[in-house]
Formats: sequence, structure tokens, C-alpha cells
Amino acid sequence: MDFINQNILITGAADGLGFAISKAFANKKANLYLIDINYEKLINNNISNSRNIECDLSNLISVKKLIDKFKEEKLAIDILIHNAAVLVPKSFEKTNINYWDEMINITLNSGYLLSKYVWTNMKNNNQGKIIYVSSRSGIEGFENESAYCASKHGLEGLMKSLAIEGAEIGIQVFTVTPGMFMKTPMSEQNYQDEYKKKWVDPIELAPAFLKLASGNCKHLSGSHINAWDLSTGENK
Repeated sequence: MDFINQNILITGAADGLGFAISKAFANKKANLYLIDINYEKLINNNISNSRNIECDLSNLISVKKLIDKFKEEKLAIDILIHNAAVLVPKSFEKTNINYWDEMINITLNSGYLLSKYVWTNMKNNNQGKIIYVSSRSGIEGFENESAYCASKHGLEGLMKSLAIEGAEIGIQVFTVTPGMFMKTPMSEQNYQDEYKKKWVDPIELAPAFLKLASGNCKHLSGSHINAWDLSTGENK
């Protein structure tokens, strides 16, 4: 399936899974709006048919300004993929409010603001997909990840509520966890050596996002999806 004339907004698009997802949708002829704090990397990636947007999602003022710009342009988004996240392990004792706010803003608050923006157009068109990238930290707890786990758990709750509200107006909402250890800049910094032996290239997980965005997975809306299983056909 191609995504011609489909406007797709992807956050955290410069590296890792976000970059892999962007390439997959570019190959399917989508109109891409790619957000990342690393604008130079976005440019260098040279993704076809894309608009590269620099935005610090930890700064909600910047996020709101970006959304205001979208409103001025009357930009209608058909599919939102909120992938951006940062994991800097820190004990709860050393977690101050600035660090806490940064983690929550990037993952949860920016996800809320962007979802709020795309929701109206999706409702008017009676169709749309919102995909949040989650992780095991969204369903479990881990040492030195209190803020990160809280942000991912928040996404899971947001997804479940929005899926219920969106069901009658054609909006499908999912969370996606990789399901396998991925080789990304973030995992290179945080994974133990034993996990690095098992990791896969993020491009192997991209088919899951294509399937969820296609409209053929309506029955999975409201679910936490394993990207590896869906990509390899084990989760249908």
C-alpha cells in the first residue's frame, strides 16, 4: 500500500527507529513532516518528500509555537507517529524537577499536545491514526528510570483512553513497543553488552508501522503492539 497524499508527522525522526520509520514511509510516497531537535541530522538524512522541522520537545513553549505555525498553515495531519524519547538513567534520589519535567515533556506532554492538534482534522475526516512508541518501560518498572517509566506508562494510559473516544469517529490509536532490542544511539548508551548481542536494525521493525497506518488493523486499536511480531507476521 502506498500513502500518496497522506500527511504523516513523525517525531524523533533523525535517528534510530524514527529514521527507519521515515525511510519506510518515504518509500511509500507519503508526505512527511519530520520533527527532531537535531535539524542538521534531519537535513543530512535526505529523506524524500519531507519537510524537516527543528523543535525541542522538552520545551513546551517551542511545541506550542510549532503547533500555532501548523494552524496558520492549516496543515492537516492524517497519521501521527510520536516516537521521540530520551533515556538518561538517574536514581530517584537524584531526579530533580527539571529532569523530571524534561522526560515527561518529551514523551507525554508533547504527545498530548500534538495529538490534540491532529485530533480535530481526523475527527472531521472520520479517519486517522495515532501511534505512540512505547517500550517495556511503559508496562514495567526499572531501576534508575522513574521519570522515563512514568512518561511511557502515561502514553499507555493516554492511548487506551483516546482509542475509546476515537472509535466512533474513525480514529485508531495504538502504542508500539519494539519487541526486540534495537541498535539506536540511545540503546548504544544504555544497553548492557548481553543485550547488544541480540539487537536488530530498526528498519526490521518499520513494517509494523506501515501496517498500523494502512487502516487494516482497526481491530488492534487500543492495544499495545509488539512491533517485531507484527513486522514478522506473528501478530495479525
